Parts: sequence; structure tokens; C-alpha cells
Amino acid sequence: MSPARAAAFAILRRLQRTKGHVDLSFEGAPELRQLDRRDRALAVELVAGTVRRRNSLDAVLASVSHDPLSRVRPEVLEALRLGAYQLLYMDRVPAHAAVAEGVALVTDRGAATRGYVNAVLRQVSRVGRQTLADLSQGTALGALAIGHSQPQWIVRLLVDELGQTATEELLAASNLPPERCLRVNSLCATVEEAQTALREDDVATTQVPGFALALVYEGPLLESTRAFRMGMVTPQSRGSQLAAAVAAREVPGGGAVADLCAAPGTKTSQLAAELPSCRILAVDSDPNRVAALRKNLDRLQAAAVTVLEADATALRARDVGQFDAVLVDAPCTGLGTLASRPDLRWRGRPADVRRLATVQTSLLANAAGLVRPGGTLTYSVCTVTRAETVDVVAAIAAGGGWRLADLGSDWPQFADPRLATCLLTLPSTHGTSGFFIARLHKSAAGR
Repeated sequence: MSPARAAAFAILRRLQRTKGHVDLSFEGAPELRQLDRRDRALAVELVAGTVRRRNSLDAVLASVSHDPLSRVRPEVLEALRLGAYQLLYMDRVPAHAAVAEGVALVTDRGAATRGYVNAVLRQVSRVGRQTLADLSQGTALGALAIGHSQPQWIVRLLVDELGQTATEELLAASNLPPERCLRVNSLCATVEEAQTALREDDVATTQVPGFALALVYEGPLLESTRAFRMGMVTPQSRGSQLAAAVAAREVPGGGAVADLCAAPGTKTSQLAAELPSCRILAVDSDPNRVAALRKNLDRLQAAAVTVLEADATALRARDVGQFDAVLVDAPCTGLGTLASRPDLRWRGRPADVRRLATVQTSLLANAAGLVRPGGTLTYSVCTVTRAETVDVVAAIAAGGGWRLADLGSDWPQFADPRLATCLLTLPSTHGTSGFFIARLHKSAAGR
């Protein structure tokens, strides 16, 4: 068995047992530590692809095996999925190798299990791609869910929100490799210095027009490079960089800025770099996420940031009217990040949209009280649903004392067609993670 496939299977089994999240950096994954660069890259691709394509894989496996997958033991099902992913989506893997190594993964499960896995994967190798094409045919919700490997509720929601064509484009983009984009940390490096350091680790970079510190990169995992360890760069999509850039606009020197829901600190560190003379407060309520926030800020040399472990809704009484700018990057359904978070589609539920919209509205209303008269409030979420985007902002603006900044005039390529003063980046249109961004100005009267 190849080291890459053995490692991928071990990671999939661990994620299955612990219900863990898939982090595409796989930083700290013990199964990858002894692999060379090539095997590590293959293992990462196998894990991400098998998780991302689960619905498609299961549909084909159920069809060719003629048995309910609910009766298959979890470890055997994971071996089948891993083998089927290679047979259906990886042309460079010979079919006989995918079948043989799939069987090898269950070698200790007895002759009957080995025979079953061998028979199913051989059938996938013969008819799997045609079966997938047949099951994906047409525009019915079930066919789209299988073809794009999504839960039906997400397909239904997006069709209702965006229409058929835009939904299919967005779902197709969600299964492509995500944009590999980083931000150069200007606190400790110039773009040229970062590019030089990255080249030493065989990372090739290209500057992104309109984003002074953004680089698209190719090569090994960014987390394995010296530039990353030294804090010169951090992975961050253009959509995420745009959100923090909006929050940093027109903040006076020496001003006070609050980043609520700040962990893991990617946008916080960008604020620290763009506003070096300002006082920045980073707030998050989860102890584990706060620990990650502190670690990230330390690596990125953003020592001036004050970190507070607290519920953001508890700040108003103490800090009312104390901040020139507040950023609320709220928890959301994450439907703009399905490519970079392969397991997210399997974690959500239809009720999450309304539940999170309620949380977002509460967070934004509370954050509004922290903004001084004449200050700004930036709201961002990495999703596309109207309930979590336009409707949340409208609820605050309707209360009076606020006006929406016309971000669409400054970034017309990202103007949200539903509300042109706001921004919406989409993987299918802009090639980056999906973000909704709005910026509100508080009246000088403070009402």
C-alpha cells in the first residue's frame, strides 16, 4: 500500500470517529509527518476530494453494490469511498491500483470483506462514471445534489435564492480546488521580501491586481515554508482581505478599532498591519479559538492587539461609543467557502440559516452601540443567503442613525446585484471565496 493512501485512509477514519473538521492545511496532522512532499500532496488531495465528493461517491456505490450503505461498516465504507474517488475523479490513478489498494485497506477484515470491496470497486471501475453521469442527468434537485455532491437542502436554497444557472455555477465552483491566496504581512516583510523567501521553498507567486499585498501561489503547503513560520505571510483569500480592507478605511490615526468574533485572527492581523497607530481589540468567546487567535497574532507579530475572551454581546455596557470602527465577521452558514471547507456542506442543516440570521442581527445591533458618533460598522459573512446578508444590514439601517456606504462605487466589480452599495464576491464569478460585505456610517449625532 502506498504511504499516501495509507495516510489518507487513517485521516479519514480519524475524522469519521471524532467528527473532526477538515483543515486543508492539515497542519499538525500526525499521519502526514513522515511523508515526502509528493506523497503528502497526494494524501491531502485524497482526503479533501473523498470528503467533498461524498454524496456523489455514495450514490454510485449504492447503485453498483445494490446494498444499502447503512449496512456497511464505517471503516469499510471509507475504504470504498477512497477507492471510488480515485476511480471516478483521478484519471492519473490506474484503475487496478485503486482497486488493489482499496482491498489492501481492509486486509485485516476477513476474506468476505476483501471480496466485497474488490467486487464493488471493480464494478465502479467498469461502469462508475456512466452511472454517475446518469444519476446526475437533468436539473432536478436530486440530480444536482448527486452531480455536485451537495445536500439537497443547499441545492434547493441556492436555486430559490440565486436561480438555476447561478446555482449550478456556484456549485460547480465549490468542487474545484480553492484559490491559493496569501497576504503579505507588512508588519515584518515587503512583498518582494516575502516572494524571495517563498522561492527558497519552491513556492511560485503572482501578484493580484487591485490587492497590493495579495499573492496567488503554487507549490507546497504554505504552512511548511519559512516565510509562514517567520510571519511574513498568512493564507487569506481575496474575499477575506477585502472585508478587512473595508473595515480599515478612513479610520483616524490613533483611533480605536474592535474586531468582534475575531478568531482565528486573520482579519485582526490585517487590521493591525493596515492601522499600526490604532488601538485594536480582538474579541472572541471560545477558549480554544482564543488560544488559536493569540498564537496566530504572535506568529504575525501583531503584539499590539489586545485580546479579550468574552461574549461580544457583553461589551456594550462597558464600551458603548468607544470605537471609531467595529468589524463584525459573524458566524454564518459558510456557503461561500464550500471549496476550502470540504466537510462544511455535510455539517449544516436547513434551520441554520434562520438561526444564524438571528444571531447575526443580535451581534450587529450590539456592535452598533460600540461605535462612536461618526464612526463605522463593517459587517461581513462568508455566505450568500439573503437572510444572512442583505436582510441583516437592512434591519440595522431601518432603525435610523445609520447610512450605508456606497462600496459598490469603489469596487464595482464586486457590487452585490441585490444591494449595489454592498459587496458580494463569488467563487463562480471572481475565483475567490464568497463574502458579503457592508459598511455603515453612524450619524454624527449618534442617533
